[in-house]
Parts: sequence; structure tokens; C-alpha cells
Amino acid sequence: MTEQIVRLSGGDFEAAMDFLNSVFGEHAPHDFEALLPSIYRRTDEHMACNYAIRRDGAIKAIVGMFPINWQVADATLRVAGIGGVATDPACRGQGLMQSLMRHCVTAMTQQGFHLSWLGGQRQRYLYFGYEKCGTSLYFTMNRANIRHGFDDEPGVRFTRIGQGEEALLRRAKELHDDQAMHCERPLQDFHRFCASWRHQLWAATNEAGEMVGYLVADKEGTYVPELMARTSGEALRMVRGWIAECGNPGVSIEMNPAHGFSRNLAKYCEQTSVRPSGNWQILQWAEVVDALMKVQRQWRAGLVDGKVIVGIEGYGAIALVVKDGEPRCAKTEEEPHVSGDSATCMRLLFGPLAPSQVLSLGPAAMLESWCPLPLYWSRQDGV
Repeated sequence: MTEQIVRLSGGDFEAAMDFLNSVFGEHAPHDFEALLPSIYRRTDEHMACNYAIRRDGAIKAIVGMFPINWQVADATLRVAGIGGVATDPACRGQGLMQSLMRHCVTAMTQQGFHLSWLGGQRQRYLYFGYEKCGTSLYFTMNRANIRHGFDDEPGVRFTRIGQGEEALLRRAKELHDDQAMHCERPLQDFHRFCASWRHQLWAATNEAGEMVGYLVADKEGTYVPELMARTSGEALRMVRGWIAECGNPGVSIEMNPAHGFSRNLAKYCEQTSVRPSGNWQILQWAEVVDALMKVQRQWRAGLVDGKVIVGIEGYGAIALVVKDGEPRCAKTEEEPHVSGDSATCMRLLFGPLAPSQVLSLGPAAMLESWCPLPLYWSRQDGV
């Protein structure tokens, strides 16, 4: 018997938070309202993003499906963020999570979402069409790197930005929105996004008192998942200044692969690593690939001309074309040069490995020049 799936409302907030905190708190205390203040809020609109199964009136399983508008080059892509996947321990093994996940995947397909993101164990979500792929860059910089690499003062100081400091928040939002890829964050909610995962938002000012950038860091100041600045040089000065001001031995920085600041960091940092950016499911392949190819063109200042047809099981074929340096992608009936199931094609096009490390390319060798495409998701937009 299929159990009824319901959408929660504002009146379910306390019960839902108690349930999530209990399930996720088996090994460590949780407070979802404080942990993710951008999405767990006491309104019908926000709570309706949570799908649940009840028994005798009590919540026994929840899956959250949170709509996010993602600006990628000139395209606005609709992303379904999946989070808060939880089942009552006494009900595990009864298929409740499977029912809710299938329901959400069907709903996002019917509602025209372009793609979906979630965090979690790879094989667990592979059953529902997700694959761990995409690219995140990680840099670690320490005091020794700074001592040997620079002989001047960074000239940057930091001030924590509070929730009501509209002028600083407005400037931070401008820097955030200047990225080729970014999620829409309304000004009134910008601080909530930056405070997710119990992180803190800091403004960086130069010696003239101008705000040159901002960063988001954990409470210890050793992890920076988001850093924006007016220029690449100012971004590097911010990293140096942050290490000096916090008094920590070093810092780890997570960054978009299409972020221009990465080149400066790579020149001086101690270590670099490339990791998947999450578990992804692509629903509208042509639109997603087209947008990411345009970001890749901006980041690489041009792409080599060519054409590759990729066949995707269950979707059809897409034509990736670059002509006179201008990229585009569209669905096609042409014979594929390379084919695979959706999980393989996600890894083929989005990395983090090079395409030739995923499939034998043959006539699709041009992919090696274009890919991985910069499929990235900011930690602060995670759900």
C-alpha cells in the first residue's frame, strides 16, 4: 500500500524541526533552524518545500525540495535542491525515503526544473538518478607561504557584517551577483544565506576604508567557502590579511572553477585539490550544457571550434558546437559520437575527471578541450 505524501505548512514547523533534529541528532546535536536559516522558516511558503509521510498524525519521514534560481551566464536555470532527507529510525527499511525521493524527482520533472543538487552518499542517491560530479577547487594557504611569497603588508582589515547592516550587505550582494554563476539571493535574505552552516560574514576594507570584498568563514576562521573581491589582487590580499588577523596557522578556501581568483591562489598556496561539487541530476540537458559552455567561454577567453554529439540514455542526443569561438548546445537527432547513461554523461561533461578518463572518446576527442564544464555549487547555497 502506497502511503499518502503531504506537503507541510507553517503550522508544522515545530514538529518538523523536532523530527529533523532528532533523526540527525543521533550522533551529534542538531538545530536545523539555526543551521540553515535561509530555508527552514516558520511560513507556509517555506515549509511547503518539505514533503512528508505521517502515521497516526506523526511525521515518519521527510524530504525537502527547495526551488533555487541559478544565474548561469545569460540563462536563469531552475534548480531543485534536495535536503533534510530523514526517516524515523523505527521505520527504516520500509521504503519511506524511496517513496519521497521518487515523488520529488517526478515533481521536479513535471514542474520544469532544469537540474537538481543534493549532498550525500553517492550510491544511495544514484538509485534516483543522481551522480557525484561537477568541480570544486580547494586551496590551503599558510603563514610560511605568505612569509616566503610577500614582503609587504596586505593592507586589508575585516569587520563582521550583522544582519541589519544594509549598506554593507548591499555591497556584498553586488560583488556576489557580479559572478558569471550565482544563485539568486534577495537582499533581505542575503545574510541568512551567508550565515548557513553557522558561518559568519565579514567585510574586507582597505587602508582608505573602502569595502573591497567580503568572505564567509567558519567560526574558527580556518575554512572560507565564499570569497568575493573587486579584483584578483585584492582577493589575494584578503587571504593574507585573514590569516594575519585570525592568528591561525592557515586557511582552506573553496572556490568555483570559473573563478578568476584561483590563478593567484594557485601561484602561492601550499596545496590544491579538485573535488566533485555534489550529487547532480540533469533534467534539461541541452539548456544546462549550453549555459555552462557560455561560462566556460568567458573563463577561458574563447573555445576551440568543433562539434561533438553526445548520446544520453533516456534523454536523446545533444550537439555541443563551437563556431568562431561561440558555443551553443541543442538537442539533435544526429548520430552520437559518444554515448552513455546519464550518470556517465554527467561525469563525462562535468568532471571532476577529464573526459578521456571517463570514456574512450574517439571522434568526440574535442570534449577534452572544452570539459569539464564548470558545474559548481556554493556551500552557502547548499540545503
